[in-house]
Amino acid sequence: MPLIRTLLSLTLTLGALPAMAAPTPADTQPGGDDVFDMSLEQLMDVVVTSVSKRSQPLSATAAAVHVISADDIRRSGATNVPEALRLAPGVNVARFSNNRWSVSIRGFGGRYANKLLVLQDGRSLYSQAYSGVFWEFNDIPLEIVERIEIVRGPGASIWGANAVNGVINIITRNARSAQGSQLAATAGTELHGSLFASHGLALSDDAHLELHAKSQYVEPSTTLEDGPARDFWRTRQAGFRLDAKAGGDSLRLQGAVRDSAAGDHFLQRTPLIDAPAHSYTSVGENAYLLGRWEHLSGEGITHSVQAYVEKSRLDILAGSERRSTFDIEYQQQRKFGAGVDLVWGGSWQHTRDELRGRAPYVTIENTRDRAEQFSLFAQGEFALVPERWTLTLGSRVDLKDDAKLAFQPNARILFTPDPAHSLWASIARAARTATRAEQAPVATLPARSTGLPGPVSHVVPVVYGNPDFGTEYVRALDLGWRANWSRTLGTEIAAYHYRYRDLRNARVNGDYILAPFGAPGFPYVIQPLLLDTSERTRVTGIEFSADWRALPAWQLAASFSLHRMSHSSMPRSSEFSEGTPERIFSLRSAYDLAPNVQWDVWLRHSSATSTYSFSPTRRIDPHWGLDMRLG
Repeated sequence: MPLIRTLLSLTLTLGALPAMAAPTPADTQPGGDDVFDMSLEQLMDVVVTSVSKRSQPLSATAAAVHVISADDIRRSGATNVPEALRLAPGVNVARFSNNRWSVSIRGFGGRYANKLLVLQDGRSLYSQAYSGVFWEFNDIPLEIVERIEIVRGPGASIWGANAVNGVINIITRNARSAQGSQLAATAGTELHGSLFASHGLALSDDAHLELHAKSQYVEPSTTLEDGPARDFWRTRQAGFRLDAKAGGDSLRLQGAVRDSAAGDHFLQRTPLIDAPAHSYTSVGENAYLLGRWEHLSGEGITHSVQAYVEKSRLDILAGSERRSTFDIEYQQQRKFGAGVDLVWGGSWQHTRDELRGRAPYVTIENTRDRAEQFSLFAQGEFALVPERWTLTLGSRVDLKDDAKLAFQPNARILFTPDPAHSLWASIARAARTATRAEQAPVATLPARSTGLPGPVSHVVPVVYGNPDFGTEYVRALDLGWRANWSRTLGTEIAAYHYRYRDLRNARVNGDYILAPFGAPGFPYVIQPLLLDTSERTRVTGIEFSADWRALPAWQLAASFSLHRMSHSSMPRSSEFSEGTPERIFSLRSAYDLAPNVQWDVWLRHSSATSTYSFSPTRRIDPHWGLDMRLG
């Protein structure tokens, strides 16, 4: 790909009026202030909630945590959430086309990267049918994002199954900080057009409402042969958020409706067949309503209840899904004396779905299903030696219908020899539960076994679900060191070693099948693949990041990650343990030319990797990216 990607854009923001009331703790996050005006000590005091489901300073977390602020996003020039996630060290973002991304942490990338839990304000965006996240159908306007918290490493003891390699929590802004009107319009050579509008109003001194809407269209790119591609992307959405307070109670109510369309070509080539591309358009529709109530009692105990209802429709090449979800969680936070903080709670989730395959790719029996999941979690933080040694012990238990009980413990130790340095270690066990598609039995196709025939129109690898498909597990060791060498220089080093077992794999299951599809004389040929949990893998890596205030108006941020994956049961990676670059480098420069003029430069590099389609494997060469912004 070219060294420099040209993007011509014009963004106009009108009348973003600040709230007149005093800021709340949520308003003091780096979404409201320019983080380049904050000292490194202030950055270490940024409050995060994604590590332990309670507010705590970043410097007091025994985990590799990175916070992307709203100002970071604005100065990066990112136009969507996946692009913004490149700002975090140790996060690999691969763009397949103008409408499809893979986001992974510490390995296991690919189209359906399934070792990462992605949340929006605590609501899971993880697909329960196909695993992973469809980023093209979860386009969250960057204008409403207050910050993004990224936890690298298992977070299952708090967040549950699928938080295997990390947690990404996209936190939207409080309605109190979004008062007034805002209009943002963007036009470019790739992002053809985008229009965002929001309006916030004060219902009373303690109640605020924000309304927003967005529409955008991304142009298709070109193929490797410089022909026209079909990867257009269109999204339309509208949403609201209401925040209110009364005494020790706070209430949040938010919701959105969204529909998206993404075009693409499906191409399956084999060493023997150069099959034509199949054009299709994927469609996603989603609507949700979320409410959260928090109460601080006179004894200092915090009670919270969060519930949401969601309805979605997904139509992709392999099939379609309609799903209804209801999720409710209770959480309590309390202190025991001066040295013990306890967070515990439980949740219940009920889902109904209708999953249909599309021949010849997938044909599924038992298209309708309902599922229940019950969870209990608890985590305690113990000050062994005040301001020196802190021990954190926690665990979560998930029970999904008749599935095996998933027990996910975690232990963390934090040593703070002085206010400028902290070291931590963590051991954890995390699980990824089977999805609906992985366990759904596949109907028998009216076909006959055969060797590969002569002329065919299409070779289709069909993955057969396995009712006996189980749960994937990882045992994880994390180490870290965070240091502030001066008021202008800070560094962080994180190392990890993970062992995975019972990983998903697709094995050839029988001969080619001649299917009754395709043009006369040129039938479809199906290569059956059966899912099982036979793979074992080890992953080892190290991540380094540094922030340096070279001048009061100039900041440099650098990160480097080194990652190695070894397979004990297979000679190489498979489609379901997709290759991840072994080396990722990022260097950002943010310079204030004048009080109201900014110049930002962002240089990125990824080493070579491979994409493992079922056949053949394709190498992706090392590549560089360079972005510049003058604002």
